[in-house]
Amino acid sequence: MRALAFILLAACATTQPQPPAGGPRGLHASEHLDVAAQHESAAKEESRWPDTFAAATATGHSIPWFRSWDSAAEQERLAAIHRTKAAALQAAYEEACGTRPADQTTVSPLQRYGTGGWNTATGVIVYLTPTVSPDALLSELRCHRAWMMLAPAGMDDCPLDLPGLAFDARGDGEGITLSIIVRDPALVAELQRRAAHDLEAAAKHRAAK
Repeated sequence: MRALAFILLAACATTQPQPPAGGPRGLHASEHLDVAAQHESAAKEESRWPDTFAAATATGHSIPWFRSWDSAAEQERLAAIHRTKAAALQAAYEEACGTRPADQTTVSPLQRYGTGGWNTATGVIVYLTPTVSPDALLSELRCHRAWMMLAPAGMDDCPLDLPGLAFDARGDGEGITLSIIVRDPALVAELQRRAAHDLEAAAKHRAAK
């Protein structure tokens, strides 16, 4: 039994992949690919382990019954899941952004158009310049959110990277009023903090022109 125990302990010694932390909305596409590569590496490593039951039988130990489970195949299955999720995030980005230039994907529309705002019980109201239509604004918001899910990009202060957001944009010749609501009450204060950060960045951008 000591020989069998040694073999089983060795088989369990394979290092399991440690997934990255991800962002507020989960793993980014690049992180899914990293995890997939880790699972694929683990699958190759585990496929090199010998048949522990055959080894135990060869030493004269009797095994009354056994069930098989292919851990290498499980690692490959998990790798495929993460690659599928990465592909879905990439497809969502391409659908939302199309051929938009970088300055319309990497910079928050709140920083480009924001002029002021105030807090509400469920989120924030943001005033924006009338240089963009409400429909175009919502399209740009969707694009920016999709872009942020491709890879970590230092967006810890971006309000648009929070989960569970709802938007409502209304405008006229004087400007646009954008309502941002977060469904999780625990995130209201964080949304407001991030929105204030973007409006401050917008003010500095206007002053620099």
